[in-house]
Amino acid sequence: TDIVAVSAGVSTIGLRADRTVVATGDNYYGQCDVSSWSDIIAISAGKAHTVGLKEDGTVVAVGNNDYGQCDVSSWSDIIAISAGRRHTVGLKKDGTVVAVGHNDNGQCDVSTWKEIVSISAEEFNTVGLQKDGTVVAVGNNDYGQCDVSSWSNIAAISSGGHHTVGLKDNGTFELAGNQDLSIMGVSEID
Repeated sequence: TDIVAVSAGVSTIGLRADRTVVATGDNYYGQCDVSSWSDIIAISAGKAHTVGLKEDGTVVAVGNNDYGQCDVSSWSDIIAISAGRRHTVGLKKDGTVVAVGHNDNGQCDVSTWKEIVSISAEEFNTVGLQKDGTVVAVGNNDYGQCDVSSWSNIAAISSGGHHTVGLKDNGTFELAGNQDLSIMGVSEID
């Protein structure tokens, strides 16, 4: 009850209005061990780890840490978080981005990004929305999911395993990667 935000990975995480967190689902790696968290303002569930952004700009994480994806305790001044499959990304107040975890496809190569206002991490890539409405991406590009450099006037982004979606400020969208919307259950988007 009193849930204000949710995030789903292998487990489902809920942020309550009182800034505590609840979880359900697979807890094999301890990714649901969030009952002691407090002062949380944002959550993100990865494949087998869970990340929480605290009100003071610090970050907490539980779950699988085989690749260092939960090594976020030194982060500060964070305003947004996103958990990928085996990596975690944080957006800093100054518009730069930090990342930890598995980097076999370059999905953590975000240290040069600037003027970022939104981030999305998924599977083997990371996407960032810049203040000017353009988009940057790093990581696996087998399906063209990182081919976003020509996008403009983007207001929101989301990265999936084989595709990246950008919502334009006029309500239309851009899609990079797997272009078969039918496999995503989408026949038309207005």
